[in-house]
Amino acid sequence: MNETRTTCPYCGVGCGVVVSVEGEKVSVRGDERHPANFGRLCVKGSALGETTGLQGRLLHPVVDGQDVEWPQALSAAGERLREIIDTWGPQAVAFYASGQLLTEDYYAANKLMKGFIGAANIDTNSRLCMSSAVVGYKRAFGEDLVPCSYEDVENSDLVVL
Repeated sequence: MNETRTTCPYCGVGCGVVVSVEGEKVSVRGDERHPANFGRLCVKGSALGETTGLQGRLLHPVVDGQDVEWPQALSAAGERLREIIDTWGPQAVAFYASGQLLTEDYYAANKLMKGFIGAANIDTNSRLCMSSAVVGYKRAFGEDLVPCSYEDVENSDLVVL
């Protein structure tokens, strides 16, 4: 069995996961040593292993229903993006990025959208993923911020959820 420690790709928390591969079977569990989650996972992270199959996935570039090489696929994507912007303007395109991007990746994506394309239409799944937490924080604490650290919870006599 081969195990790899990595990060859950779903939200911006960055929970640690351990991915185990045995033959064709992939399983995922929380990384007990990771400081963000100490081995615990939400329902999305717990189901990560179920998302690793290849059935129904595109495994090579396809343009207009035809298999193509990567240079042709990237060229077609760029040409079509340029055509949309030329026809409808920069407001006609948007980027929906991952909450797990690194700071440098966010910078590059924002530069591309805002500096090159000329629109501010960029967001990440972090906003959607964390919207319920924001409502809870505002109702409970009056503002949108995480009120404590994991150590505070460990040292508490009472935690209200």
